[in-house]
Amino acid sequence: MKRNLPFILFLLVLVLPFVVQRFVRTSGQAARVDGAIRLTIITPHNQDIRNEFSRVFDAWHRKKYSQPADLTFLTPGGTGDIRRFLESTYGDRAKNNAVPDSFNIDIDLVWGGGDFFFDNEIKSFLAPVDLPSGTLESAFPSPDLAGVRLYDFAKGKPVRWVGVCISSFGIVYNPDVYQVLKLPPPGTWNDLARPELAGWVAMANPLSSSSAAVSYSMVLQRHMADQEDLLLPTRPDLKALSGPDRMKNPEYKAAVAKGWRNGMGTLTLIAANARYFTDSGTQPPSDVASGDAAAGMAIDFYGRVYEETVGSHRLRYFEPPHATALNPDPIAILLGVRGERYVHANRFIEFLLTPEAQQIWIKRPGVPGGPRSRALRRPPIRRDIYPPATDPKLWTDPELNPFTSAGDFNRRSEWDTLFTDTRLVWAAAWIDGREDLKAAHRAILALPDLARRDALLAELATFPMTMADVEQLQADRRAATARKELNEWRAKRRVELAAAFRSHYRSLLAKARSPVSVR
Repeated sequence: MKRNLPFILFLLVLVLPFVVQRFVRTSGQAARVDGAIRLTIITPHNQDIRNEFSRVFDAWHRKKYSQPADLTFLTPGGTGDIRRFLESTYGDRAKNNAVPDSFNIDIDLVWGGGDFFFDNEIKSFLAPVDLPSGTLESAFPSPDLAGVRLYDFAKGKPVRWVGVCISSFGIVYNPDVYQVLKLPPPGTWNDLARPELAGWVAMANPLSSSSAAVSYSMVLQRHMADQEDLLLPTRPDLKALSGPDRMKNPEYKAAVAKGWRNGMGTLTLIAANARYFTDSGTQPPSDVASGDAAAGMAIDFYGRVYEETVGSHRLRYFEPPHATALNPDPIAILLGVRGERYVHANRFIEFLLTPEAQQIWIKRPGVPGGPRSRALRRPPIRRDIYPPATDPKLWTDPELNPFTSAGDFNRRSEWDTLFTDTRLVWAAAWIDGREDLKAAHRAILALPDLARRDALLAELATFPMTMADVEQLQADRRAATARKELNEWRAKRRVELAAAFRSHYRSLLAKARSPVSVR
Protein backbone atom coordinates (compact mmCIF):
# COMPACT_ATOMS: atom_id res chain seq x y z
CA MET A 1 0.00 0.00 0.00
CA LYS A 2 2.81 2.42 0.93
CA ARG A 3 4.56 1.71 -2.37
CA ASN A 4 1.37 2.67 -4.26
CA LEU A 5 0.71 5.83 -2.24
CA PRO A 6 2.62 8.24 -4.54
CA PHE A 7 0.78 6.85 -7.56
CA ILE A 8 -2.60 7.19 -5.81
CA LEU A 9 -1.81 10.78 -4.82
CA PHE A 10 -0.77 11.56 -8.39
CA LEU A 11 -4.11 10.24 -9.68
CA LEU A 12 -6.00 12.33 -7.12
CA VAL A 13 -4.19 15.49 -8.19
CA LEU A 14 -4.90 14.65 -11.83
CA VAL A 15 -8.60 13.87 -11.40
CA LEU A 16 -9.62 16.30 -8.62
CA PRO A 17 -10.06 19.43 -10.82
CA PHE A 18 -12.51 17.55 -13.03
CA VAL A 19 -14.41 16.26 -9.99
CA VAL A 20 -14.65 19.78 -8.55
CA GLN A 21 -15.73 21.22 -11.90
CA ARG A 22 -18.50 18.65 -12.10
CA PHE A 23 -19.51 19.21 -8.49
CA VAL A 24 -19.90 22.99 -8.76
CA ARG A 25 -21.69 23.00 -12.11
CA THR A 26 -25.46 23.17 -11.88
CA SER A 27 -27.79 23.74 -14.81
CA GLY A 28 -30.50 26.35 -14.74
CA GLN A 29 -32.78 24.07 -16.73
CA ALA A 30 -33.69 20.43 -16.42
CA ALA A 31 -32.27 19.50 -19.81
CA ARG A 32 -30.32 21.01 -22.69
CA VAL A 33 -32.39 22.60 -25.45
CA ASP A 34 -31.28 22.16 -29.06
CA GLY A 35 -30.44 25.43 -30.80
CA ALA A 36 -30.22 27.38 -27.52
CA ILE A 37 -27.59 29.96 -26.78
CA ARG A 38 -25.29 28.79 -23.98
CA LEU A 39 -24.00 30.89 -21.09
CA THR A 40 -21.96 29.75 -18.09
CA ILE A 41 -22.10 31.93 -14.98
CA ILE A 42 -20.04 31.66 -11.80
CA THR A 43 -22.02 32.90 -8.82
CA PRO A 44 -22.60 32.68 -5.05
CA HIS A 45 -26.36 33.10 -5.61
CA ASN A 46 -28.75 30.49 -4.26
CA GLN A 47 -30.81 28.05 -6.27
CA ASP A 48 -34.01 30.11 -6.08
CA ILE A 49 -32.32 33.06 -7.81
CA ARG A 50 -30.64 30.83 -10.39
CA ASN A 51 -33.84 28.98 -11.26
CA GLU A 52 -36.09 32.05 -11.51
CA PHE A 53 -33.78 34.06 -13.75
CA SER A 54 -32.95 31.05 -15.94
CA ARG A 55 -36.64 30.55 -16.60
CA VAL A 56 -37.49 34.17 -17.34
CA PHE A 57 -34.34 34.84 -19.40
CA ASP A 58 -35.18 31.90 -21.63
CA ALA A 59 -38.69 33.29 -22.20
CA TRP A 60 -37.35 36.83 -22.81
CA HIS A 61 -34.69 35.63 -25.25
CA ARG A 62 -37.18 33.49 -27.18
CA LYS A 63 -39.50 36.47 -27.51
CA LYS A 64 -36.86 39.06 -28.47
CA TYR A 65 -34.39 36.94 -30.47
CA SER A 66 -36.50 33.90 -31.46
CA GLN A 67 -34.00 31.58 -29.82
CA PRO A 68 -34.05 29.63 -26.55
CA ALA A 69 -31.41 30.30 -23.88
CA ASP A 70 -29.72 27.81 -21.60
CA LEU A 71 -27.80 28.89 -18.48
CA THR A 72 -25.28 26.79 -16.58
CA PHE A 73 -24.13 27.94 -13.16
CA LEU A 74 -20.86 27.25 -11.36
CA THR A 75 -21.27 27.53 -7.59
CA PRO A 76 -17.90 26.88 -5.93
CA GLY A 77 -18.95 28.65 -2.72
CA GLY A 78 -18.71 32.25 -1.51
CA THR A 79 -16.90 35.17 -3.09
CA GLY A 80 -13.59 34.13 -1.54
CA ASP A 81 -13.86 30.79 -3.34
CA ILE A 82 -14.80 32.55 -6.59
CA ARG A 83 -11.82 34.90 -6.31
CA ARG A 84 -9.44 31.98 -5.79
CA PHE A 85 -11.08 30.11 -8.67
CA LEU A 86 -10.57 33.05 -11.02
CA GLU A 87 -7.02 33.71 -9.82
CA SER A 88 -6.18 30.08 -10.54
CA THR A 89 -7.90 30.20 -13.94
CA TYR A 90 -6.18 33.37 -15.17
CA GLY A 91 -2.81 33.02 -13.46
CA ASP A 92 -0.49 35.73 -14.79
CA ARG A 93 -2.35 36.10 -18.07
CA ALA A 94 -4.67 38.97 -17.04
CA LYS A 95 -2.68 42.20 -17.29
CA ASN A 96 -4.07 45.71 -17.76
CA ASN A 97 -7.55 44.24 -18.24
CA ALA A 98 -6.45 42.17 -21.24
CA VAL A 99 -5.51 38.57 -21.93
CA PRO A 100 -3.63 37.00 -24.87
CA ASP A 101 -5.74 36.19 -27.92
CA SER A 102 -4.83 32.54 -27.41
CA PHE A 103 -6.39 32.51 -23.91
CA ASN A 104 -9.83 30.93 -23.76
CA ILE A 105 -12.12 30.70 -20.74
CA ASP A 106 -15.23 28.54 -20.59
CA ILE A 107 -17.04 30.83 -18.11
CA ASP A 108 -18.89 33.86 -19.49
CA LEU A 109 -20.08 35.92 -16.52
CA VAL A 110 -19.56 36.42 -12.80
CA TRP A 111 -22.70 37.43 -10.92
CA GLY A 112 -23.14 38.50 -7.29
CA GLY A 113 -20.93 39.54 -4.43
CA GLY A 114 -21.09 43.31 -3.91
CA ASP A 115 -19.31 46.27 -5.45
CA PHE A 116 -16.15 45.94 -3.33
CA PHE A 117 -15.63 42.39 -4.57
CA PHE A 118 -15.94 43.50 -8.19
CA ASP A 119 -13.94 46.71 -7.78
CA ASN A 120 -11.05 45.51 -5.66
CA GLU A 121 -10.73 41.75 -5.88
CA ILE A 122 -11.67 40.65 -9.42
CA LYS A 123 -11.59 43.90 -11.46
CA SER A 124 -8.50 42.75 -13.39
CA PHE A 125 -10.50 39.78 -14.75
CA LEU A 126 -13.45 41.80 -16.08
CA ALA A 127 -14.11 42.75 -19.70
CA PRO A 128 -15.85 45.98 -20.78
CA VAL A 129 -19.63 45.78 -20.98
CA ASP A 130 -21.19 46.65 -24.36
CA LEU A 131 -24.92 47.22 -23.92
CA PRO A 132 -27.35 48.70 -26.47
CA SER A 133 -27.29 52.50 -26.60
CA GLY A 134 -29.40 54.08 -23.86
CA THR A 135 -29.69 50.93 -21.71
CA LEU A 136 -27.71 52.28 -18.76
CA GLU A 137 -29.26 55.74 -19.03
CA SER A 138 -32.74 54.21 -18.97
CA ALA A 139 -32.03 51.95 -16.01
CA PHE A 140 -30.01 54.55 -14.08
CA PRO A 141 -31.18 58.17 -14.50
CA SER A 142 -28.62 58.83 -11.74
CA PRO A 143 -25.52 56.61 -11.70
CA ASP A 144 -25.34 56.62 -7.89
CA LEU A 145 -27.60 56.47 -4.86
CA ALA A 146 -26.55 58.62 -1.88
CA GLY A 147 -22.96 58.49 -3.12
CA VAL A 148 -22.93 54.72 -3.75
CA ARG A 149 -22.30 53.84 -7.40
CA LEU A 150 -24.99 51.68 -8.97
CA TYR A 151 -22.69 50.66 -11.82
CA ASP A 152 -19.01 51.04 -12.64
CA PHE A 153 -18.79 54.54 -14.05
CA ALA A 154 -15.63 56.62 -14.32
CA LYS A 155 -14.94 59.35 -16.85
CA GLY A 156 -13.00 58.07 -19.84
CA LYS A 157 -13.07 54.42 -18.68
CA PRO A 158 -15.25 51.53 -19.88
CA VAL A 159 -17.99 50.09 -17.69
CA ARG A 160 -16.87 46.72 -16.30
CA TRP A 161 -19.69 45.83 -13.90
CA VAL A 162 -23.37 46.72 -13.57
CA GLY A 163 -25.48 46.47 -10.43
CA VAL A 164 -28.73 44.53 -10.89
CA CYS A 165 -30.25 44.73 -7.40
CA ILE A 166 -29.47 46.32 -4.03
CA SER A 167 -28.44 44.75 -0.74
CA SER A 168 -28.32 45.96 2.83
CA PHE A 169 -27.26 44.22 6.03
CA GLY A 170 -28.62 43.64 9.50
CA ILE A 171 -29.00 41.40 12.53
CA VAL A 172 -30.92 38.14 12.69
CA TYR A 173 -31.96 36.98 16.14
CA ASN A 174 -34.13 34.30 17.73
CA PRO A 175 -36.79 35.85 20.03
CA ASP A 176 -37.25 32.61 22.00
CA VAL A 177 -33.53 32.28 22.75
CA TYR A 178 -33.34 35.96 23.68
CA GLN A 179 -36.21 35.43 26.11
CA VAL A 180 -34.41 32.48 27.70
CA LEU A 181 -31.25 34.60 28.01
CA LYS A 182 -33.41 37.42 29.48
CA LEU A 183 -32.14 39.90 26.91
CA PRO A 184 -34.02 42.71 25.14
CA PRO A 185 -34.03 42.51 21.32
CA PRO A 186 -30.88 43.93 19.71
CA GLY A 187 -31.05 47.59 18.76
CA THR A 188 -27.51 48.28 17.53
CA TRP A 189 -24.53 46.33 16.21
CA ASN A 190 -22.88 46.83 19.62
CA ASP A 191 -25.57 44.69 21.27
CA LEU A 192 -23.96 41.59 19.72
CA ALA A 193 -20.96 42.23 22.00
CA ARG A 194 -22.99 41.75 25.21
CA PRO A 195 -21.30 39.29 27.62
CA GLU A 196 -24.59 37.37 27.98
CA LEU A 197 -24.21 36.27 24.33
CA ALA A 198 -20.91 34.44 24.86
CA GLY A 199 -21.02 31.34 22.65
CA TRP A 200 -24.35 32.37 21.11
CA VAL A 201 -23.37 34.50 18.08
CA ALA A 202 -23.16 32.91 14.61
CA MET A 203 -20.47 34.46 12.41
CA ALA A 204 -19.00 33.87 8.95
CA ASN A 205 -15.37 33.93 7.84
CA PRO A 206 -14.67 37.39 6.37
CA LEU A 207 -12.25 35.87 3.84
CA SER A 208 -14.87 33.44 2.51
CA SER A 209 -18.09 35.46 2.67
CA SER A 210 -18.10 38.97 1.23
CA SER A 211 -21.59 39.60 2.65
CA ALA A 212 -20.27 38.87 6.15
CA ALA A 213 -17.18 41.02 5.58
CA VAL A 214 -19.31 43.95 4.41
CA SER A 215 -21.53 43.66 7.48
CA TYR A 216 -18.41 43.79 9.70
CA SER A 217 -17.30 46.88 7.78
CA MET A 218 -20.68 48.47 8.67
CA VAL A 219 -19.82 48.13 12.36
CA LEU A 220 -16.37 49.58 11.73
CA GLN A 221 -17.52 52.52 9.62
CA ARG A 222 -20.39 53.37 11.99
CA HIS A 223 -17.78 53.91 14.73
CA MET A 224 -15.68 55.99 12.33
CA ALA A 225 -18.75 58.06 11.42
CA ASP A 226 -19.46 58.59 15.15
CA GLN A 227 -16.08 60.28 15.57
CA GLU A 228 -16.62 62.27 12.40
CA ASP A 229 -19.97 63.47 13.76
CA LEU A 230 -18.22 64.75 16.88
CA LEU A 231 -15.58 66.66 14.91
CA LEU A 232 -17.33 68.20 11.90
CA PRO A 233 -19.77 70.50 13.76
CA THR A 234 -16.72 72.24 15.26
CA ARG A 235 -14.86 72.40 11.94
CA PRO A 236 -17.06 73.82 9.14
CA ASP A 237 -13.96 74.13 6.96
CA LEU A 238 -13.54 70.34 7.02
CA LYS A 239 -17.26 69.77 6.48
CA ALA A 240 -17.05 71.65 3.18
CA LEU A 241 -14.36 69.29 1.83
CA SER A 242 -14.88 66.06 -0.07
CA GLY A 243 -14.24 62.79 1.75
CA PRO A 244 -10.84 62.08 0.16
CA ASP A 245 -9.70 65.66 0.85
CA ARG A 246 -10.76 65.39 4.49
CA MET A 247 -8.56 62.32 4.89
CA LYS A 248 -5.55 64.54 4.09
CA ASN A 249 -6.23 66.64 7.19
CA PRO A 250 -4.30 65.30 10.26
CA GLU A 251 -7.00 66.20 12.80
CA TYR A 252 -9.76 64.58 10.76
CA LYS A 253 -7.69 61.48 10.07
CA ALA A 254 -6.85 61.13 13.77
CA ALA A 255 -10.57 61.28 14.59
CA VAL A 256 -11.62 58.56 12.15
CA ALA A 257 -8.58 56.49 13.17
CA LYS A 258 -9.92 56.60 16.74
CA GLY A 259 -13.30 55.45 15.43
CA TRP A 260 -11.60 52.67 13.46
CA ARG A 261 -9.91 51.37 16.59
CA ASN A 262 -13.13 51.61 18.62
CA GLY A 263 -14.96 49.67 15.92
CA MET A 264 -12.29 46.98 15.80
CA GLY A 265 -12.64 46.65 19.57
CA THR A 266 -16.39 46.16 19.33
CA LEU A 267 -15.90 43.59 16.59
CA THR A 268 -13.37 41.75 18.76
CA LEU A 269 -15.93 41.43 21.56
CA ILE A 270 -18.51 40.19 19.07
CA ALA A 271 -15.98 37.68 17.71
CA ALA A 272 -15.27 36.55 21.29
CA ASN A 273 -19.00 35.73 21.53
CA ALA A 274 -18.88 33.68 18.32
CA ARG A 275 -20.16 30.13 18.41
CA TYR A 276 -18.19 29.44 15.20
CA PHE A 277 -16.89 31.00 11.99
CA THR A 278 -18.49 29.37 8.97
CA ASP A 279 -17.41 29.75 5.35
CA SER A 280 -21.00 30.41 4.25
CA GLY A 281 -22.99 33.58 4.88
CA THR A 282 -26.21 31.55 4.68
CA GLN A 283 -25.48 29.42 7.76
CA PRO A 284 -25.94 32.04 10.53
CA PRO A 285 -29.64 32.70 9.69
CA SER A 286 -30.24 28.94 9.50
CA ASP A 287 -28.67 28.28 12.90
CA VAL A 288 -30.41 31.25 14.50
CA ALA A 289 -33.75 29.97 13.20
CA SER A 290 -33.09 26.50 14.64
CA GLY A 291 -32.05 27.90 18.04
CA ASP A 292 -28.44 26.76 17.74
CA ALA A 293 -27.43 30.43 17.91
CA ALA A 294 -29.13 33.45 19.41
CA ALA A 295 -28.07 36.05 16.85
CA GLY A 296 -25.85 36.78 13.90
CA MET A 297 -25.28 39.16 11.00
CA ALA A 298 -26.87 38.62 7.61
CA ILE A 299 -27.44 40.17 4.23
CA ASP A 300 -31.00 41.50 4.02
CA PHE A 301 -32.60 38.93 1.74
CA TYR A 302 -31.19 35.97 3.70
CA GLY A 303 -32.74 37.44 6.82
CA ARG A 304 -36.09 38.25 5.23
CA VAL A 305 -36.43 34.90 3.46
CA TYR A 306 -35.65 32.96 6.64
CA GLU A 307 -38.08 35.06 8.69
CA GLU A 308 -40.82 34.39 6.14
CA THR A 309 -39.99 30.68 5.95
CA VAL A 310 -39.75 29.81 9.66
CA GLY A 311 -41.90 32.56 11.17
CA SER A 312 -41.03 35.66 13.17
CA HIS A 313 -41.36 33.76 16.48
CA ARG A 314 -38.19 31.81 15.52
CA LEU A 315 -36.21 34.45 13.61
CA ARG A 316 -36.44 38.17 13.09
CA TYR A 317 -34.39 40.36 10.79
CA PHE A 318 -33.53 43.85 12.01
CA GLU A 319 -31.48 46.65 10.44
CA PRO A 320 -29.81 48.91 13.03
CA PRO A 321 -30.98 52.46 12.28
CA HIS A 322 -28.39 54.85 10.83
CA ALA A 323 -25.89 51.99 10.80
CA THR A 324 -26.46 49.91 7.70
CA ALA A 325 -25.55 50.91 4.17
CA LEU A 326 -26.59 50.04 0.66
CA ASN A 327 -24.57 47.83 -1.62
CA PRO A 328 -25.20 47.10 -5.34
CA ASP A 329 -25.09 43.45 -6.36
CA PRO A 330 -23.22 43.43 -9.72
CA ILE A 331 -22.75 41.26 -12.76
CA ALA A 332 -19.80 41.37 -15.19
CA ILE A 333 -18.36 39.64 -18.26
CA LEU A 334 -15.06 37.85 -17.87
CA LEU A 335 -11.94 38.56 -19.92
CA GLY A 336 -11.43 36.09 -22.74
CA VAL A 337 -15.12 35.88 -23.66
CA ARG A 338 -15.34 36.67 -27.38
CA GLY A 339 -17.54 36.42 -30.45
CA GLU A 340 -21.12 35.23 -30.04
CA ARG A 341 -20.53 34.36 -26.40
CA TYR A 342 -19.66 38.01 -25.69
CA VAL A 343 -22.82 39.14 -27.52
CA HIS A 344 -24.98 36.71 -25.53
CA ALA A 345 -23.34 37.70 -22.24
CA ASN A 346 -24.26 41.33 -22.87
CA ARG A 347 -27.80 40.24 -23.65
CA PHE A 348 -28.09 38.61 -20.23
CA ILE A 349 -26.99 41.85 -18.53
CA GLU A 350 -29.42 43.79 -20.70
CA PHE A 351 -32.18 41.39 -19.63
CA LEU A 352 -31.38 41.76 -15.91
CA LEU A 353 -31.92 45.52 -16.21
CA THR A 354 -35.34 45.25 -17.86
CA PRO A 355 -38.43 46.09 -15.77
CA GLU A 356 -39.57 42.51 -16.43
CA ALA A 357 -36.49 41.03 -14.72
CA GLN A 358 -36.30 43.68 -12.01
CA GLN A 359 -39.77 42.88 -10.68
CA ILE A 360 -38.80 39.26 -10.00
CA TRP A 361 -36.59 40.43 -7.15
CA ILE A 362 -39.43 41.92 -5.09
CA LYS A 363 -42.80 40.50 -6.16
CA ARG A 364 -44.70 37.82 -4.29
CA PRO A 365 -44.64 34.29 -5.73
CA GLY A 366 -47.49 33.49 -8.08
CA VAL A 367 -48.50 37.07 -8.92
CA PRO A 368 -48.12 38.22 -12.56
CA GLY A 369 -44.45 38.91 -13.25
CA GLY A 370 -43.37 37.43 -9.91
CA PRO A 371 -41.27 34.38 -9.09
CA ARG A 372 -42.81 30.98 -9.60
CA SER A 373 -41.82 29.27 -6.35
CA ARG A 374 -40.32 31.36 -3.53
CA ALA A 375 -39.95 35.10 -2.93
CA LEU A 376 -36.45 36.50 -3.51
CA ARG A 377 -37.07 39.61 -1.36
CA ARG A 378 -34.35 41.83 -2.78
CA PRO A 379 -34.70 45.53 -3.66
CA PRO A 380 -34.57 46.17 -7.44
CA ILE A 381 -31.92 48.62 -8.63
CA ARG A 382 -34.14 50.53 -11.05
CA ARG A 383 -35.81 53.52 -9.41
CA ASP A 384 -38.79 53.33 -11.77
CA ILE A 385 -39.81 49.91 -10.39
CA TYR A 386 -40.87 51.46 -7.07
CA PRO A 387 -44.27 53.01 -6.31
CA PRO A 388 -46.10 54.80 -7.72
CA ALA A 389 -44.87 53.11 -10.92
CA THR A 390 -45.92 49.67 -9.63
CA ASP A 391 -48.50 48.38 -7.17
CA PRO A 392 -46.79 47.59 -3.84
CA LYS A 393 -49.63 45.21 -2.94
CA LEU A 394 -47.93 42.68 -5.23
CA TRP A 395 -44.64 42.98 -3.33
CA THR A 396 -43.34 40.86 -0.49
CA ASP A 397 -42.05 44.01 1.26
CA PRO A 398 -44.27 46.94 0.16
CA GLU A 399 -42.54 49.41 2.48
CA LEU A 400 -39.07 48.69 1.04
CA ASN A 401 -37.62 51.58 -0.98
CA PRO A 402 -33.89 52.32 -0.77
CA PHE A 403 -34.37 55.39 -2.98
CA THR A 404 -36.32 57.11 -0.21
CA SER A 405 -34.50 55.68 2.82
CA ALA A 406 -30.88 56.05 1.66
CA GLY A 407 -28.62 58.85 2.72
CA ASP A 408 -28.22 58.93 6.49
CA PHE A 409 -25.36 56.42 6.51
CA ASN A 410 -23.36 54.79 3.74
CA ARG A 411 -19.98 53.21 3.29
CA ARG A 412 -17.28 55.65 2.21
CA SER A 413 -14.99 54.91 -0.70
CA GLU A 414 -12.11 56.68 1.05
CA TRP A 415 -12.56 54.37 4.07
CA ASP A 416 -13.10 51.26 1.94
CA THR A 417 -9.55 51.44 0.59
CA LEU A 418 -8.31 49.56 3.68
CA PHE A 419 -11.03 46.90 3.51
CA THR A 420 -8.94 44.20 1.77
CA ASP A 421 -6.17 44.36 4.35
CA THR A 422 -8.59 44.69 7.27
CA ARG A 423 -10.10 41.34 6.24
CA LEU A 424 -6.66 39.75 6.64
CA VAL A 425 -6.41 41.27 10.12
CA TRP A 426 -9.86 39.94 11.04
CA ALA A 427 -8.93 36.43 9.94
CA ALA A 428 -5.71 36.48 11.96
CA ALA A 429 -7.35 38.00 15.05
CA TRP A 430 -10.61 36.03 15.16
CA ILE A 431 -10.00 32.74 13.38
CA ASP A 432 -6.30 31.97 13.77
CA GLY A 433 -6.34 33.38 17.31
CA ARG A 434 -9.78 32.02 18.13
CA GLU A 435 -8.88 29.58 20.92
CA ASP A 436 -6.79 32.12 22.81
CA LEU A 437 -9.43 34.82 22.32
CA LYS A 438 -12.16 32.59 23.72
CA ALA A 439 -9.99 31.42 26.62
CA ALA A 440 -9.23 35.00 27.64
CA HIS A 441 -12.88 36.02 27.21
CA ARG A 442 -14.15 33.10 29.33
CA ALA A 443 -11.66 33.82 32.09
CA ILE A 444 -12.58 37.50 32.17
CA LEU A 445 -16.33 36.80 32.27
CA ALA A 446 -15.82 34.34 35.13
CA LEU A 447 -14.36 37.03 37.42
CA PRO A 448 -16.62 37.68 40.43
CA ASP A 449 -15.31 41.23 40.76
CA LEU A 450 -17.47 43.11 38.23
CA ALA A 451 -15.28 46.21 38.21
CA ARG A 452 -12.22 44.11 37.42
CA ARG A 453 -14.16 42.15 34.82
CA ASP A 454 -15.30 45.32 33.05
CA ALA A 455 -11.79 46.78 33.13
CA LEU A 456 -10.33 43.65 31.48
CA LEU A 457 -13.16 43.55 28.92
CA ALA A 458 -12.29 47.14 28.03
CA GLU A 459 -8.67 46.08 27.68
CA LEU A 460 -9.71 43.18 25.44
CA ALA A 461 -11.61 45.70 23.33
CA THR A 462 -8.54 47.93 23.04
CA PHE A 463 -7.44 46.65 19.67
CA PRO A 464 -3.65 46.10 19.51
CA MET A 465 -3.35 47.65 16.04
CA THR A 466 -4.01 51.09 14.59
CA MET A 467 -5.42 52.27 11.28
CA ALA A 468 -1.87 53.38 10.39
CA ASP A 469 -0.71 49.77 10.84
CA VAL A 470 -3.28 48.64 8.27
CA GLU A 471 -2.20 51.41 5.90
CA GLN A 472 1.32 49.98 6.16
CA LEU A 473 -0.12 46.51 5.43
CA GLN A 474 -1.72 47.96 2.31
CA ALA A 475 1.61 49.40 1.13
CA ASP A 476 3.40 46.12 1.84
CA ARG A 477 0.75 44.16 -0.06
CA ARG A 478 1.11 46.39 -3.11
CA ALA A 479 4.89 45.95 -3.01
CA ALA A 480 4.49 42.16 -2.75
CA THR A 481 2.09 42.23 -5.70
CA ALA A 482 4.63 44.13 -7.78
CA ARG A 483 7.24 41.51 -6.90
CA LYS A 484 4.76 38.71 -7.78
CA GLU A 485 5.04 37.41 -4.23
CA LEU A 486 1.50 38.16 -3.06
CA ASN A 487 0.52 34.64 -1.93
CA GLU A 488 3.75 34.18 -0.01
CA TRP A 489 3.38 37.61 1.59
CA ARG A 490 -0.24 36.94 2.60
CA ALA A 491 0.63 33.63 4.25
CA LYS A 492 3.67 34.99 6.10
CA ARG A 493 1.95 38.17 7.25
CA ARG A 494 -1.12 36.31 8.49
CA VAL A 495 1.09 34.00 10.58
CA GLU A 496 2.89 37.01 12.06
CA LEU A 497 -0.36 38.82 12.84
CA ALA A 498 -1.91 35.73 14.41
CA ALA A 499 1.13 35.31 16.69
CA ALA A 500 0.81 38.93 17.84
CA PHE A 501 -2.90 38.53 18.58
CA ARG A 502 -2.37 35.27 20.46
CA SER A 503 0.24 36.99 22.60
CA HIS A 504 -2.22 39.81 23.35
CA TYR A 505 -4.99 37.40 24.34
CA ARG A 506 -2.65 35.28 26.47
CA SER A 507 -1.50 38.33 28.40
CA LEU A 508 -5.12 39.12 29.22
CA LEU A 509 -5.74 35.50 30.20
CA ALA A 510 -2.80 35.72 32.60
CA LYS A 511 -4.18 38.93 34.10
CA ALA A 512 -7.62 37.38 34.56
CA ARG A 513 -6.12 34.34 36.32
CA SER A 514 -3.68 36.24 38.50
CA PRO A 515 -4.71 36.74 42.13
CA VAL A 516 -5.46 40.27 43.24
CA SER A 517 -3.24 41.44 46.02
CA VAL A 518 -5.05 42.40 49.21
CA ARG A 519 -3.79 45.50 51.04
